[in-house]
Amino acid sequence: MNPESNTVQTIRKASKFESVVVTILGVLTFIVFGYIAIMSFFQTSVFDKTNIDAEIIQYQTDNLVLNLFFTTLFFALLFWLRRFCDFFAKINLRVMEIILVVWVLLLGMSWIFLVTSEPAADSGIIFETATQAANGRYSTMVNNNPEAYFADYFHYHSYYNYYPYQLSFVAFSELFYRIFGTGSSMPIQIANVLALSSAYFTVARISYLLIKRRGIEFITIIMLAGCLQPIFFCTYVYGNIIGMSAALWACLFLLKYFRTSRYVWLIPSALLLTLSVFVKYNNLIYLAAFVIVLVVHAVREKKWQSIAFGVAVCILCVLIPSIPARVYETKTQVPFEKGVPQSGFLDMGLQNSSMAPGWYSKTAVEDYYQAGYDADIAGQIAGQHISQRMNYFTSQPDVMFSFFSNKILSQWNEPTYECIWISQVKDHTLPLSDFANNIYNGGTGQFLEVYFNFQMQCMLLLFAAGIYLLFVRRKLCLETVFLPLILLGAFGYHLLFEAKSQYALTYLPLMIPIAAFGLRSLLEGKYTRLKHVLSVINAKAVTNENA
Repeated sequence: MNPESNTVQTIRKASKFESVVVTILGVLTFIVFGYIAIMSFFQTSVFDKTNIDAEIIQYQTDNLVLNLFFTTLFFALLFWLRRFCDFFAKINLRVMEIILVVWVLLLGMSWIFLVTSEPAADSGIIFETATQAANGRYSTMVNNNPEAYFADYFHYHSYYNYYPYQLSFVAFSELFYRIFGTGSSMPIQIANVLALSSAYFTVARISYLLIKRRGIEFITIIMLAGCLQPIFFCTYVYGNIIGMSAALWACLFLLKYFRTSRYVWLIPSALLLTLSVFVKYNNLIYLAAFVIVLVVHAVREKKWQSIAFGVAVCILCVLIPSIPARVYETKTQVPFEKGVPQSGFLDMGLQNSSMAPGWYSKTAVEDYYQAGYDADIAGQIAGQHISQRMNYFTSQPDVMFSFFSNKILSQWNEPTYECIWISQVKDHTLPLSDFANNIYNGGTGQFLEVYFNFQMQCMLLLFAAGIYLLFVRRKLCLETVFLPLILLGAFGYHLLFEAKSQYALTYLPLMIPIAAFGLRSLLEGKYTRLKHVLSVINAKAVTNENA
């Protein structure tokens, strides 16, 4: 058998170790996202429209009966559409992939040029630094520069002495602005759209690689076309979209290695994962997932080279993103400090915020400031706060449950994931058109909110169903649990550390292949027992009528 033809139906588990690991991961993922799916029918997290700039989450109670009614109606429509399966089967998937890419490009380009959003806050700081660096100026990287954007917020201490890891995206952006000019942030926004179209294509290919059935990829492409949140998010001049795209391509090549055992696929996988971490440091979540699946693969296949590759990619992902700091130190002749320690972000993630539990606050910034910009002392201060907070949670379990429940739902059950908000609260280079204003403040925006809410209810439900069906049909293996593992890692990290719903946005496409499997499996079900029960009920009704 050609290894490339393997599917989840043909690959058998080679070790009990793999079986135990994937079962644990599958159960955890099902519990986590099953909970979110259920809660999405009862409530929705929304932004306070009376103070939109403040980014304040409110928990809105939904009409459960209406949610169930429309969901049932939607699935009834899908079951009715099953009769056209023969027609859908004739559609060329390669053509559909091209149409998907063109669809994302058209929508993405239209949106970014329609609203001409200007970067602000963190992205504004990075834009200022990268454009100045492209012109050979580095004053925003040093302390006591009163003209630097947001300088007073950071006590006139360089932003990069708080967050030195941001310098890698500065270097990436500087390259773009050197090539395309420094007058606008559009080069990065265009790169976001190109990267997103590439990412959607990759997800479609991954869905086919995991389960080589046309129907799965067909549904995946349709669901991707309807996943509009990342498209609206392309206005954000940051590394989120580009990093997601690079990481998904790395996932695709790693899965090809698992399917074929050809080591050549590991080279682009390693380089792309490193690029992903380079532009978005939080993508170390992908690295953690890579390491776990590589260890399991090494045990299953007795290929210890997989562990060697895991070690190599860890070294790349840690060392290469640190290079820009060394380069910029040479140019500024000033060394960068260690910055806010990770414990500072954990401290922030455990505290209440004016936005929502565990969302951004000045906690980490103030800890670092009080420590005299000494990372070790800041870590000790954060550690004390964390210990105090955990003791409080231990003594008040009801408060702890409420805190983490609200934190989870504020991220994963906020259906827009800040995709429209991210440009709505920014300045715009050109006056907004009536259509853009209608999306921000009118009926079109309200329609999109309803659509996003319904879309995510269905997607979360199908994703949880897909995990369950993979398990009961004994198709849960290292390959099919890979994307859920990344999602589980993202959930776990932002459960503890700093949270925002926009951080969850780039993980939405990862749900779709499993959700597509869940939907396809539900549509193909024979439902023999249900039909038998209905026939018995019908027979009794007829008997009672005749009597």
